[in-house]
Amino acid sequence: MSEVEELIVKLQQNAQLSSRGRAIERDCFITDKSGKERKIQSWKFNEWDYGKNNITLPCNARGLFISADGIGQPRIMARGYDKFFNIDEVAKTHWDWIKDNTQGPYEVSVKANGCIIFISGLEDGTLAVCSKHSIGHRDDVDRNHAEAGEKSLLDQLAKIGMDPTTLALDLFSQNITAVAEYCDDSFEEHILEYVGERSGLYLHGVNMNTSAFHTWPLSKVNELANRYNFKKVECLTFDSIEELQNLFNECSKTGVYHGVEIEGFVIRSHLQQDDKASFFFKYKLEEPYLMYRQWREVTKDYINTKSRVFKFKKHKFITNKYLDFVIPLLDNDATLCENYLKGFGIIKLRNLFLKSYGMTGFEILNSEKINELENKNAIDYEKVDENTKFLIFPISVIGCGKTTTAITLKNLYPESWAHVQNDDVHGKDKSQLMKRSLGQLSKAGVKCVFVDRNNHQFKERQQLFQWLNDLKEDFLPYNQNIKVIGVSFAPYDKMDKIKTVTVKRVLERGDNHQTIKLQKYGEQKIVGIMSGFWRRYQPVVKDKSPDNLFDLLIELPYNEVNSSLINTKIILENLHREYPILVPEIPDENAIKSSFDLSLEHKIPIKPGSSTPNTKEKKNKPAKKDPLLKPKKLKPVYFSANVSVDLVKSAIDTLIMQNLGKIAEEGNQYLTSLFAEDKFQKAFHVTLSHRAQSSSNSGDERGKRNWERYTKHYEPIIKMSESTNNSQENTALPIRTGDIVSMRLSKLIWDDKIVTIIVDLLENTDNSIAVRSAEREVINGLNCTNLIPHITIGILQDGVKAYYSNELCNKIASGGNTSGCFELNFVDSKVFDAEVYINL
Repeated sequence: MSEVEELIVKLQQNAQLSSRGRAIERDCFITDKSGKERKIQSWKFNEWDYGKNNITLPCNARGLFISADGIGQPRIMARGYDKFFNIDEVAKTHWDWIKDNTQGPYEVSVKANGCIIFISGLEDGTLAVCSKHSIGHRDDVDRNHAEAGEKSLLDQLAKIGMDPTTLALDLFSQNITAVAEYCDDSFEEHILEYVGERSGLYLHGVNMNTSAFHTWPLSKVNELANRYNFKKVECLTFDSIEELQNLFNECSKTGVYHGVEIEGFVIRSHLQQDDKASFFFKYKLEEPYLMYRQWREVTKDYINTKSRVFKFKKHKFITNKYLDFVIPLLDNDATLCENYLKGFGIIKLRNLFLKSYGMTGFEILNSEKINELENKNAIDYEKVDENTKFLIFPISVIGCGKTTTAITLKNLYPESWAHVQNDDVHGKDKSQLMKRSLGQLSKAGVKCVFVDRNNHQFKERQQLFQWLNDLKEDFLPYNQNIKVIGVSFAPYDKMDKIKTVTVKRVLERGDNHQTIKLQKYGEQKIVGIMSGFWRRYQPVVKDKSPDNLFDLLIELPYNEVNSSLINTKIILENLHREYPILVPEIPDENAIKSSFDLSLEHKIPIKPGSSTPNTKEKKNKPAKKDPLLKPKKLKPVYFSANVSVDLVKSAIDTLIMQNLGKIAEEGNQYLTSLFAEDKFQKAFHVTLSHRAQSSSNSGDERGKRNWERYTKHYEPIIKMSESTNNSQENTALPIRTGDIVSMRLSKLIWDDKIVTIIVDLLENTDNSIAVRSAEREVINGLNCTNLIPHITIGILQDGVKAYYSNELCNKIASGGNTSGCFELNFVDSKVFDAEVYINL
């Protein structure tokens, strides 16, 4: 078995893993010179799996493409660098470790600020240009980095009259991958500016296409760059660590190298052991890069929420000045906002501010006057004193003991700590969790609130920070300093153990929970709910938003026995060390143990008016009124065009069978789970008009008019049903109208939450949809209120509402990225009829 075949076997084995070290494969396709479609497998791992001592990956390449078209032996077609880290990001990038374990020469190159591109070739001279994990055309993205990189490559070769086949055959014969950074603001803006002659492909590496990492020295890389008209990265060589540190210290003072703002440096060295293997690490300059990135993020936040951010980690004064300048521009230019969110105009807007302020970024950072104003006028959010308050956000999955830990802490500090549980929040306003937490925090004497929710995904943690930003001043003074502490209860490398232990705990807990009750759901349903959390779990990533927003992050180990007691002690030790104003001294063992024992006795209170789980009698229940005394008034909830379930299921099944190779592994998993786990909706329909859209609070005048037309047109049928169908049991059944709507299936779209089909509704001459009577006569004036008519096919994620389909459809329409989107061309644009129903 060859080296590559052994690698493929290991990758396929890791693809079967459920969490740590899981390999993810995506089938890609390119066309060779003979017109034959060639299959390429792209392999990747979760970002948080790299660099972990207790996780062994088959290959540490970040970007790995293997030919899998059956032509000859399988081979690595393109390979990225092994994942490398910033100084102090992991144990092996601490300066002491680097000094003790690496050797020079240290080759240092300027880090380009764009998107990575891998360039390789096939045996027939076909160029293969890849982005980090993709090659060839894609229907599921609005911006294809691989295609853009290929266009730029062909342009640069044409300028020197070079045949692309020459480059492809050169790369193929040497079995190498050219690694470049595509920097071009006309395609995609990042933080640093690349326009005109500065834009293009910067060649910064050449890797051997082998499982183990082998890369060329920069001198040979530059020879290849010269031959094929690539832009070169600036580079220099040092013999000692001390020389490296001197360079970095000098550049950190200015944020520039040779007069140009840069993101940082990449350093290539060799290990003293392991056959002198290549060892990469990087050094990122904090400024002005971080200041510019902060301006970009607060601009995006404002565009999305129309809510101004006031709390910043750094650069408080100048960032507020920046917002003072840009907010009026954003409020008066919708196109500017739209382009900004797509990644265009970021640098132009920043430069407009700098020009109006009369200073460069470097001058701002080094201005004594601005530094003085920062200290004088900005609220010091870093200050911690007796007025500081604290919020604790857990990161967990069901059954990890976060609530027991929270109650233990509350028992230790009954007067100054509070505990708010998400499971006690009911109704549509989910922000009640933060409102209740801030309400508790605003009370005299309360110093800390444990905001009890799993927060197992990035978006949930982001949501908490957004709510805090939006709601804080409704409860607390504007200058009140709040420290947010993250506590991770579920270490990613212990997930297999966590699954076993938490299932046992939750089943033993029985009905002592607000929502997950054993008697109601049974073991199978409960384990299914828990597995959804495991599948969606996104562990802490310290340098990624929102996890980089925590003022303190406590990562707990996982213990099967007394984990909550142990976790309580660890939390107290961390808080005492970092915030002694909150925990002046650690309580003694007896006090902690007593509080823990008391927490184990905690019972979920029974809601007033409800019976206990074991009570089956119905107490003093009033007698039912006779439904025949007065006809019950029927109130429509929505009007729909109901579609054949068999027709739609057959269409999806055909799509999957005909396009298996083109659907990404993850997307394929979502679709096949529809059938395997029967996650289909019980019935399929297109919503034509909904009562919620008619509300005066919705602000949807079109929806309101449409609802009035439907209710007026179908009023006779509704009244007839009132007079002829008074049975209490039957009044909730949909009412058939006999009218029909003609449509065709257009696109199947999906992500990890929901699967939906976009439909095309046939229109009348007045642009209303083609609602016809049973006699095929056109009924004018009725329309579909949803701008994108669709059928919700199946809900993949617990808690997601069918209404989310609207959001997904709008994302597709605006060119946004989602897990999958396929045209339903195989239906041959067949038009079919769907009957209109009145749903009560």
